[in-house]
Amino acid sequence: MMLDVRGLNPPQPAVMIVEALGKLQVGETLEVIGDKPFVDMLGRLEEAGYRVELKEVGGAFVLRIMKTEDSRELTMEVKECDDKLDKITEETNVGKLLKAYPESLKILLKYGFSPLENPEMRKTLARTITLKQAKELIGMSDEKFKEMMEELKALETG
Repeated sequence: MMLDVRGLNPPQPAVMIVEALGKLQVGETLEVIGDKPFVDMLGRLEEAGYRVELKEVGGAFVLRIMKTEDSRELTMEVKECDDKLDKITEETNVGKLLKAYPESLKILLKYGFSPLENPEMRKTLARTITLKQAKELIGMSDEKFKEMMEELKALETG
């Protein structure tokens, strides 16, 4: 299985790797191509019993992860969101926002946060990212972000 995470910002590569590993059978290998050396993942993968090999090839990094009989499921350390949301700011956690204001999903999708169309991404990625980080992840302009924030803040007043 092959996965290309070049150009993606954390935590998206880690989320995608964890999801792909869940589909591997013992003896199968996941090959991940990235533009960073996966330093935050290597130790966790080895601790979970995966065999890992990292090479630099032409300016990219190739991480080979083999599932062994000793491999344990790897999960993203995700903080549970409570329902309370004092105020919507650029530092607001996307998962928390979606939980407190389910109607915010339409606004986020309208402004290009297309990964949130996938229910799995809403469960994983959304809980690990703030609105500001999501803005950077999709390369949204400051002007569009300001417009979106105004629409989201309107939800607070009902």
